[in-house]
Amino acid sequence: MDLSDDNDEEIASWKGVPGVVVLLNVFDKNTATVAHVATCRMLRHYLRSSSSVLLGVCLYGTEDVSVSAFGTKSVIDLIPLTAPNLNDFKKFREVDVSSYEPPKELKMSDALGACSIMFRNCKKQLLSRTIIILTRIDVAPIDQKPTLIRVRDLVDFNTDIRIINIAEDEYEAHEFYTKFLKEANKGKDIDIPKPIWDAKEIEKIMHLQSHRNLAVAKLKFQIEEGFAIGVAVYKLSTKTQHKKTNLDRTDNAVVKSTTKAVKVCKSNNDETSMEVDDGEDSGLKTMPLLKSETLYYQEFGGERVEFTDAEMKMLKNPFGPPMIKLLGFKPTDIMCKEKWFLKTGYFLFPNDSIIEGSTVAFKAMHQACVETKMVAISVLSTRVNAKPSIVALAPCTHPLGLDVEIGFDVIHIPFVENVRDLPEVEDDEETGISREQKGLMKDMLETLKFDYKSDMFENPKLQCEYRAVEAIALEEDDLEPFVDTTKPSNDRLEDIHADSFEELFGPFEISAPKRSIPKDSGGNPKKAKTEDFDESTLKYRVESQSVDKYTVAQLRDVLRLIVTSEKLALNGLKKSQLVELVYKHYK
Repeated sequence: MDLSDDNDEEIASWKGVPGVVVLLNVFDKNTATVAHVATCRMLRHYLRSSSSVLLGVCLYGTEDVSVSAFGTKSVIDLIPLTAPNLNDFKKFREVDVSSYEPPKELKMSDALGACSIMFRNCKKQLLSRTIIILTRIDVAPIDQKPTLIRVRDLVDFNTDIRIINIAEDEYEAHEFYTKFLKEANKGKDIDIPKPIWDAKEIEKIMHLQSHRNLAVAKLKFQIEEGFAIGVAVYKLSTKTQHKKTNLDRTDNAVVKSTTKAVKVCKSNNDETSMEVDDGEDSGLKTMPLLKSETLYYQEFGGERVEFTDAEMKMLKNPFGPPMIKLLGFKPTDIMCKEKWFLKTGYFLFPNDSIIEGSTVAFKAMHQACVETKMVAISVLSTRVNAKPSIVALAPCTHPLGLDVEIGFDVIHIPFVENVRDLPEVEDDEETGISREQKGLMKDMLETLKFDYKSDMFENPKLQCEYRAVEAIALEEDDLEPFVDTTKPSNDRLEDIHADSFEELFGPFEISAPKRSIPKDSGGNPKKAKTEDFDESTLKYRVESQSVDKYTVAQLRDVLRLIVTSEKLALNGLKKSQLVELVYKHYK
């Protein structure tokens, strides 16, 4: 496990884009229809996020009349392995998967062979290879032995094979798929996936499976001098970023800008030199400036200190190539992942592809940190041009509910200039909070608790704009509905006692501003308040069924004004109950 000073070859071998091939089994028409809807949703998601994932879609479990590009009738290639676009989505959306006639016997080896051909013929360098199979698992193919051989060959070629069990009810799976999953997971015993029938849930699982092993960086973790292990840095939360492109007003062509570095030198009458007409001064010419000739400078002491391009890279990253280096250990008590938030953290997991045996050493370090209640302080640099940052590695298990046993949360530690002390506020006044009010606050906090995830809240205005643009691009008449998660849920507040809340914080809604009464005006302040009441506004709101626009305090004043025959107990009533009373007693 010696640490090499030069790992350019490893960095170059990690370059590429992920490739995903989706296999739809159309042997059962009902299953194929649900799988088609889920795949359409997945394609739509990739179009929204402008993902760089290469996606291909094939059908198997049919006997097509025409021979496909793979030389077989049992596999139909609908979308090639490429970045999905609008034409691919429209073409796949119009496909009627229930129109394909099923064959007499189901074959599966040809479909896996087609996936291998698609990966092999891809012109782009692939970072990972994933096959997602959408099928029922109660009918085994007739070519079981060739299928298992294909699976073994694909796994040896670093291909992940996943099965999503699409079914409406529970049923007994065929024993062939137990062997299939065992071969796909390199001999490990894997539980049979549970049946799923909801297209949205299937799309979520497909999206999760297609983003497996997409690490931010694969690095060497230097424990000490001469000893290192291989790790991968993952980003658990992803955020969709929509990019805007500038277009020419006349022909809608994409506007691009290019930067050229040139230098001006004297002409030496060399006919072979690249000479550009500079107008009046023919003794000067411009030539391209090479990157090795570029100089940077920093003013210091009234002089310019020059740096070459290589020296500039070394100054930006003095730790050398991208890596993570252990600095020491600190007690867990000094760390607080919720408060020490500088930027989005990462997740650290072992990687045996860089250094064999890294998982064993990683587990030993994880166990030691848990038993001693320590966090590992390290320096992390994920890219060549990235600034190194001090991070804390906190041991964790099952992050965000994922099926990952061990790992480290990578927490960015702020520097001294990033930390500011809060000003002290001297408050000698007694709060006068009773036990009942404290109990109310505890109940409210328990009611409003929820499991937070970074992708739970989206900008509603931007989402409405994106839905409109998407409908125009996909030629759809109706906009896809969007749930505004930023609005408060009134159902969660029904259990809160209205009177206690209003006594502690005031009414739920913003009440009307208080008006000061002149000292010499005389009269009853309560009477002056009712005289300013607008009868026409109340009549209009009753007729238009919009009385709920009044606040709770205003509704009580309205009821006291319009109900004179009986005395109503208004305290403790909710706003909906007050609105019903207004509709009932208004004449």
